[in-house]
Amino acid sequence: MTEESQPQVPEPGVAAVDLAYEIAVDAYRSAREQWESVHRRIDTLLSFVTTVTIAAPVAAVAVFDDPDFNSPLIVSAGAAYLVIVLLALVARSVGSIQQMSPRELQERWLHLEEGDFKMGIIDWSGKNNAHSRTLITRKHFAANAMALLFVVEALLLIAWSVTAG
Repeated sequence: MTEESQPQVPEPGVAAVDLAYEIAVDAYRSAREQWESVHRRIDTLLSFVTTVTIAAPVAAVAVFDDPDFNSPLIVSAGAAYLVIVLLALVARSVGSIQQMSPRELQERWLHLEEGDFKMGIIDWSGKNNAHSRTLITRKHFAANAMALLFVVEALLLIAWSVTAG
């Protein structure tokens, strides 16, 4: 292969570095916001599911003379609830988006010229963006699985309440 056939990558101009730097910073900010959003979604869903899970048997005791708490339906609903809690705990606990520590910033970056500093941040953001996106996607998947399991649990609780009376 000749030198002419290899693509030439031009050196980025100052304006391009400035624009790319802003995009890199915004990408990190966006990942951070999505991270916090999915955690709020998991927390909210877990609170709602817990409320319904506790309220259903309490309501059944108030409405029915002697609801059957040994029914496979209520036991299955309880098992679904435990899986939802486990999913929430794992989703909230496993993995984190990468953050640059102030020490790393001081030791590896502050001595650089402005252009090199921005290029380094762009590179760092690009490398860590894929990791963050994958992790956020997994957490969204866990939240969706929690919601689906809640639908199953709710149907089991409804079926149990219909047969309990």
